[in-house]
Amino acid sequence: METIGWLGFGLIQLFYIPQVLRTLRTRDVKGLSLFSWVALWLGLLGSLVYSAWRRDPVFMAGNAVGLIQSSFQLGLIWRYRT
Repeated sequence: METIGWLGFGLIQLFYIPQVLRTLRTRDVKGLSLFSWVALWLGLLGSLVYSAWRRDPVFMAGNAVGLIQSSFQLGLIWRYRT
C-alpha cells in the first residue's frame, strides 16, 4: 500500500512542472490566480503539519515538496505580476 502512496505522490508532483516552466519561459502570470495559489499553499502547510503529527512519511514528503513547489510558483507570480 505504501508503494501506491509513493506513486501517487510522484504523479501529483508532476502537476507543478508545466506551469512553472511556462511561467519561467513567458514571464506571463496574467491568467494565474494569486488567491488560488495562496489557498493551495495554506492547504499544503496545514496538511504538512497534520501529516507530521501523524508521522506519515509519504504525506509528509508529498506535502513538503508541494509546499516548496507552490512557494516557487507564488514567488514567480509575485515577481512577474503587473
